[in-house]
Amino acid sequence: MDVDQIFNWILTHQKNYPGKHQESQPRTVSSFKPLEPKSQLHVIFKSLSEYIKENLASGKSVNLKGFGAFSFEIDSSSVEPAIFSTIDFKKQLDEQRAERKHVHKLRPCFVVDSKLKYYLSRFPNKEEITVPKSQNTVYQQGFGMIFCNAGPIAAASYLGKEVVTSAIQAFVEAVGNLTQLGHSLDINFGFCRVKIVNRNLSYNYLKNFAQGLNQTSFESKLKKSEVNTSNFWQSTMQEKWATSNLSQLWKQPEPEKVQALSEKTLALKIMSLDLNSAEKTIGTSTKNSSLVGHSRK
Repeated sequence: MDVDQIFNWILTHQKNYPGKHQESQPRTVSSFKPLEPKSQLHVIFKSLSEYIKENLASGKSVNLKGFGAFSFEIDSSSVEPAIFSTIDFKKQLDEQRAERKHVHKLRPCFVVDSKLKYYLSRFPNKEEITVPKSQNTVYQQGFGMIFCNAGPIAAASYLGKEVVTSAIQAFVEAVGNLTQLGHSLDINFGFCRVKIVNRNLSYNYLKNFAQGLNQTSFESKLKKSEVNTSNFWQSTMQEKWATSNLSQLWKQPEPEKVQALSEKTLALKIMSLDLNSAEKTIGTSTKNSSLVGHSRK
């Protein structure tokens, strides 16, 4: 079962997965029309995938409670000293310094949640990553772990936060129930593909995405000390949202086109009323003419 079939399962078993996601909900922007429940779930899932991908690309891990954590294992080494014999005069010094400071080798991984582990027979490694001693809770697995926040996903989908929360909870519960029933699942997040076959879980990250995490420019995202404090505190949420891919995931239609479309819809409505009245008039006139002819006879 793919994502579309999982959504069909959720919508056909409303008693098991109640919530606002079972009905069409109004959008937060008037230019967007309400969607069908199934299309609504697809929009939320796409925004969820982009949200997780963006956080991983910024050096943060995301924990989807009840399902698992998308994280990466870090293999660190010390900074290589600059030796005169190894200096490449064809490259810039800044570039060579960045290459020497690039000491973190990352391996993207997926840590299965304990709730989903209960339904699985096998999953990759008992511990995908080594949990630091400073992390005391079971949910803080991995580097820079954060919980999945429904706020940015709702803003990207132009839906209410309650709808997004209920849809994600229903999706997680459906995955666990279908796994318990023995169904095979193929969940494609775009950047990562999670498969469950005979209660055996496996995952694969895209090669391009994994290679992007090991580029030299990604090193500064892992080292929080390299970020200027003044830039961190002066940047507003509006500026951060403008640079996010979630803000451009669904483009808003132009107001002029929306107004023109509404005017055309109103014109069609008036024309349909005119046609109905004209049909009634023609039927009445025909009936009257037949009565007149009968009376003459």
